[in-house]
Amino acid sequence: MFINETKQVPAIPITYSYNPRYLPTLAELDSSPDPTAGLYIQSRSGDTVQVKIPRDCIAFQTGEALERITKGKFKAVPHYVRGVRPGVGDGGKIARNTLAVFTQPNLGEIVDLDQDISFGEFARGIVEKNTTK
Repeated sequence: MFINETKQVPAIPITYSYNPRYLPTLAELDSSPDPTAGLYIQSRSGDTVQVKIPRDCIAFQTGEALERITKGKFKAVPHYVRGVRPGVGDGGKIARNTLAVFTQPNLGEIVDLDQDISFGEFARGIVEKNTTK
């Protein structure tokens, strides 16, 4: 979902109780003004491929924890997201909105039986690997 934030500035209304009818509706663009923006994955052959998920569809992506738990029966999908380039799209600030939901085991559950690694240990290792120092 792409929104031009210069045409409609997102704001959270001040209310004393949550009531969805008071939440503003953001006008969604028909498509991204930058065709290079969006989700990219690495295919099994090693190619980087842009993924275009239709509006009326949902996508599932497997991660490394599931790959370890299933001993490789499910494969993790290396991926990244490229934002809209500055100045593209009517000179505005284009926001890409997605909803990611992570399903994961409890921290103490073993995800790698061969190396006896819990999900908590695995997750700390991933964060450490992906955090710049």
